[in-house]
Amino acid sequence: MGDGGLCIIDEFQRMDRVYWDRIAFLHGSRGRLILCGSSLGIMGRVFDRNSPLPGLFTPFHVDLVSPGDVVTCLANTLDPVNAIKWGVIVRDPWILGLIEPRGDPVDTIASYSTLLTGSVRGLIGEVFHLEDRKLTRLYDTVLYLLSRGYWSSQAIAQKLYEHRLIASYNPGIVTDVLNQLISIGLVEKIPLWRTRGARAYYHHRSPLTAILYSVLDIVDTGIGPSREDILSVYSIELRFFIGELLARAYGYAKAYTILPRGAGDIDIVLLDKRSRKPVIAYEIKTGRITRGEARRAIERIRSMGIPRAGLISLTEKPEYPCDHALGPQDLVGIANKLYRMERKYAEKLAQAKQ
Repeated sequence: MGDGGLCIIDEFQRMDRVYWDRIAFLHGSRGRLILCGSSLGIMGRVFDRNSPLPGLFTPFHVDLVSPGDVVTCLANTLDPVNAIKWGVIVRDPWILGLIEPRGDPVDTIASYSTLLTGSVRGLIGEVFHLEDRKLTRLYDTVLYLLSRGYWSSQAIAQKLYEHRLIASYNPGIVTDVLNQLISIGLVEKIPLWRTRGARAYYHHRSPLTAILYSVLDIVDTGIGPSREDILSVYSIELRFFIGELLARAYGYAKAYTILPRGAGDIDIVLLDKRSRKPVIAYEIKTGRITRGEARRAIERIRSMGIPRAGLISLTEKPEYPCDHALGPQDLVGIANKLYRMERKYAEKLAQAKQ
């Protein structure tokens, strides 16, 4: 590093604190030093007032792979349908060290569930490395509940209180926990549009983690999950993945709507970022959308006051009249557009820092 090179220290949270003073002493040497850490508390310790490192480093959050990046890359070797399907889980690139994106992703996850759940347990455990054991259990239980369909702070608080993980039924405590998990990239907060009684839908940031956490209990029995066990969660993750792809490409905010009286939901709602008003909503199907399904979906979307209704199929481009119809090839084209946009932005940002 002293000769102008680049040094990267991975899993920095495992380094003994005694070496931090040495790093601070070397500050000003020619070269670059990158510290990588996955622990929940490492950022706080690095930038604590008693640390020798504040002012020497700039924090940078490494998120999941962009939908545009992952679909564009996969489309070089896979057909459009599988590029999108595999893109949902390959956003977590660590999985590529264990399995190859080939065949159906749902069947592959089911087949390798023991290996993959063991890996995700280790990775998530590393995030909470050195944390208080009771606090670690609280965070882990929240992630488990999210994967089981508990999406509101009220519902999660009720379950945590029942299991004596919090002293009282207080959704505010859970909101603080969720915000902490959001800050480190494990959870995302999706705005709910016109959903009675709630404003936010809390959700796993990683589709792969959501899927694997949902089958932990089944894997522990030694039986292993069925295709249906995986598919039930994967289908939800696919919708949010495509929603994020479209929101980023068109410059909108991704939202979600849970309809009243158990009438289901609207798969994708895109909002104007400034006014927070809906611009368009989509119905998504992995298979072909029949005329009856298309008609009912469009009626449902427009009945909620959303001005435009779209249809998306991963089998073929819907032919039913709507405001925006997308097939698998169209989605790959949108991913390519997003990839170029984000790459151009990153290049401009890098030039500005020079």
